[in-house]
Amino acid sequence: MGDYQLGAPDINGGVIRTIDQATIPADPGNRDWQEYQKWLEDGGVPDPYIPPPDPGPPPPTQQEQDAVLYDHENRIRAMEGQPPLTLDEFKQNARATAAG
Repeated sequence: MGDYQLGAPDINGGVIRTIDQATIPADPGNRDWQEYQKWLEDGGVPDPYIPPPDPGPPPPTQQEQDAVLYDHENRIRAMEGQPPLTLDEFKQNARATAAG
């Protein structure tokens, strides 16, 4: 690991000082940026930018989970020859089951 790492594109060309993870903006008046420029002139090569890992899809919301359960319940009812529940009936039954 080098002394500096290129920052994310959204920090406008800044770098990260690896020893303390300080973000250094590309500002000629910034003392840390001046030290970085001197380090580059002396042959320093910053580590490349590494994007954070993809967090994947967000967890389903309660509303999405309820919709899946509602559809599932009505599929089971159809297989059993029962009429489907309305969404309000399903929510009432779910609340009653949760209440115990």
